[in-house]
Amino acid sequence: MLITITIILLSLKAFCPVENVLYIERLPQINPYERIYEATGYVESRFDDNAIGDKHLKQHSYGRVQVRQTRLNDYARQTGKKYNVTFMFVEEYSREVFFWYASQYDYRDIEAISRAWNAGPNWKKVKASEKYYLRVKKVLLSL
Repeated sequence: MLITITIILLSLKAFCPVENVLYIERLPQINPYERIYEATGYVESRFDDNAIGDKHLKQHSYGRVQVRQTRLNDYARQTGKKYNVTFMFVEEYSREVFFWYASQYDYRDIEAISRAWNAGPNWKKVKASEKYYLRVKKVLLSL
């Protein structure tokens, strides 16, 4: 019995690596604005990349986080990247636009980020953006 166990153990050594090897796995990049993007996507469209909103207005909003052409015009002016509203149906582009605007604020200032997304740079003067912020905050607390 002892001889059998010894033979088995010696044969297993043949499958072990000869040298010590350390594998380092690259972790995904962490974006501090990710959670607020997710909450905004839920509030705006329930994560629907094909959503078209504000149909009662002259200028509709598009995609997961509901982007209007005027915001894209401003984005193009500030970044040099020109997108039209059909790009906002692709989550990668709507995410890019949202993150750029969100990054204009401290990632910890959820109120400023969400109210500015909803009402623009003069968000402090827009009372309705307070309700919007509370909706985003409620979703954030549930994530």
